[in-house]
Amino acid sequence: MSKRSLARLGVAVLSLAVVMPSMAPAQAASDIKIGVITSTSGPLGSYGLAYNDGLAWGLNYYTGGKMSINGAKLVVTTKDDAADPASATASFKDMVGNGTKIIAGTASSGVALTLGPLAAQNKVLYISGPAKNDAVTSAANKYVFRSGNSSTQDLAPLAGVKPISGKKVILFVEDNAFGAGNIAAARALMGPKGAIFEEVKVPTSTSDFTPFSKKAFDANGTYIFIAWSNALTAGAMLTSLKVQGVFAKSKPITGLAGAATYNIYGTLFEGAGAIMTNSYFAGAGKSQAASDMAAWFVANKKTQDLFTSTGADAAKMIVQALKGNTSQNVDKMISNLEGYSWVGVKGLMTVSATSHLLIQPMFLVGLTKTATGYVPVLQKTISGVGK
Repeated sequence: MSKRSLARLGVAVLSLAVVMPSMAPAQAASDIKIGVITSTSGPLGSYGLAYNDGLAWGLNYYTGGKMSINGAKLVVTTKDDAADPASATASFKDMVGNGTKIIAGTASSGVALTLGPLAAQNKVLYISGPAKNDAVTSAANKYVFRSGNSSTQDLAPLAGVKPISGKKVILFVEDNAFGAGNIAAARALMGPKGAIFEEVKVPTSTSDFTPFSKKAFDANGTYIFIAWSNALTAGAMLTSLKVQGVFAKSKPITGLAGAATYNIYGTLFEGAGAIMTNSYFAGAGKSQAASDMAAWFVANKKTQDLFTSTGADAAKMIVQALKGNTSQNVDKMISNLEGYSWVGVKGLMTVSATSHLLIQPMFLVGLTKTATGYVPVLQKTISGVGK
């Protein structure tokens, strides 16, 4: 066998070693089963992969490297939902059927809104991940928590945007649950301050953004609020808005997405005075957990991304839910989490005892051009968002 063939075989064996743990190996009766349902392929795939990296790091970190709680081994089973509610539902039911009492993940708001009621019906703990729609968590469903932030929390750094009274804000969003959540949040934040709105909803199947960009240009807004979750089409969408001259008329307001978009956003927003909110980027937090995670990611040649911290916080919540809870009683998990605070990767995190919203810091950021590309720069930290 040639050296090249041996190398290929080595890669294949390594890949198998990495994949096998997520394929639910034979388990002891005392094992703690943790189900993870999120996108690792499709338009939200990069979000799920970052979340999974953070979760894996967090479970190891918050168990002191033991990967066990109360003497019981943690067994994690991961399923890709590809942002499809039907696929996620099937995986959720399979996990509940095999005795899993804790299910986490979900990058899609549509998926999270589907799984929440299933958690209540089956009386299992569900910790949603990057999904942002405000309705994912509420006082009406005690079984659902979130380790990420809501759409309204995303907008918190925009509270100081001026002038806004009497100014038109174009709401340029995906026509899905994520977009709907952002429209509601934007209207709730800026409406009482006198903003005027015009909506441009873009079907998720769109490949030619020109008609929608022209509509945004003709709307002649002071600001254009862009809410976009599809990492695969974000570049084409923003390029279309730029080409049609929208940013010359309307100041962009948006969330800074994953690391793969930094150069795209930086280039297209150059000179536009873009206002960008952010839930996390590497270096945003200054806690001990942030330092420890950064060191581990560097040592293991991994890159932190937008939802790495969301996975790490899910891990912390899982460990807390199981603390002193050898029987994995779900009501005990809920009481362990309600009102719980810790200093995580981002800073001080608190689970609302009533709404189960995760109260947390949010960031206002800019992008600075360096010799190797654009990098995020922290402009302001807003602490305790969601109180």
